[in-house]
Amino acid sequence: MNQLRSLCTVVLTLALGCAGTAVQAQATKVVRYQEYPGSIASIVAWAMRDKGFCTKQGLDCQAVTLASGPLGQQAAAAGSVDIILSSADVMMQAISKGNDLLMLGAQNRNNIYSLAIGTHVDQPNRAAGYPANMKDLADKKIGVAARGAATEMWAKTLFAGAGVPSDKVTFVAVGSPATAFAALSAKQVDAVLSWDPVPIMCNQTGNCNVALDLRKGDGPAVAKSMNGGFVVWGARREVVDKNEATVDAFLRAMEESVRWLQDPKNGAEALELSRKYFKLGDMPNREKIQDEMVKEAIAAYGTKLDRKVVDGFNGFLMANKLIEKPLDANTIIYKKVP
Repeated sequence: MNQLRSLCTVVLTLALGCAGTAVQAQATKVVRYQEYPGSIASIVAWAMRDKGFCTKQGLDCQAVTLASGPLGQQAAAAGSVDIILSSADVMMQAISKGNDLLMLGAQNRNNIYSLAIGTHVDQPNRAAGYPANMKDLADKKIGVAARGAATEMWAKTLFAGAGVPSDKVTFVAVGSPATAFAALSAKQVDAVLSWDPVPIMCNQTGNCNVALDLRKGDGPAVAKSMNGGFVVWGARREVVDKNEATVDAFLRAMEESVRWLQDPKNGAEALELSRKYFKLGDMPNREKIQDEMVKEAIAAYGTKLDRKVVDGFNGFLMANKLIEKPLDANTIIYKKVP
């Protein structure tokens, strides 16, 4: 009888354990989000997964590699990704054209772009800086992430702000920073408008020079009006409405990730995390480059989204005839965004 009781106890324990596992599995929600290849910007997502912030929120976070904002929007419309990441201007253009997206919060509060010019290009106006230095690119090949992406729009804005016609410029899709830098180093393009770690790679290798660093306030004054929520997370409204708790959990995980990365005591671990997922390849001073790259990237993160930034983007997009009428921040920003 005692043996029978013991056997029943074991069976009951196993059954309850299996039931608990089943409940836990059912509680875990899959969320598919956009990740840019060859970009240190993904360190937020790497930390979110590897440090257990997704698991803590009951999420199975699955990266979907998409190299540009427009590709992310297309994937969201097709239902193959849940949450996407792009500059707010690209997202607002999509919204104005009927892609019913909601901004969920910021990842980078301020402008992230820089214009790098290959050393093979003659730059008689280099010392003069912007706007004069744009004359050196009037008939050149300019690398952008993708045709129609924010990088192309910003390149055209820089030309327009300098009074330099861009009708003879050839725009070439070169993908994310790693492939953009490779194309510039191979002289396949004459300049690239990209983001981290291109500036550091130019400075360390000597293959290019940073002609404009919008992160530091270079370029036309209009660029500053869009600081406060420059790179944002987004999702289709129907996805948010049907999965509000999952979206909220994702945003909490993302916020925890940013806090962890920006805690100085985690600096060494953050650097090792970047080396796990991001390889610089065979180049001089690559350890130093990666260290500087990670520090710069982490310092730029911020999850709060200033609703006034929508006004700045409205002015920018309207002036460039990229949207027909201003968008209302109250209708395009998720109600729970801090």
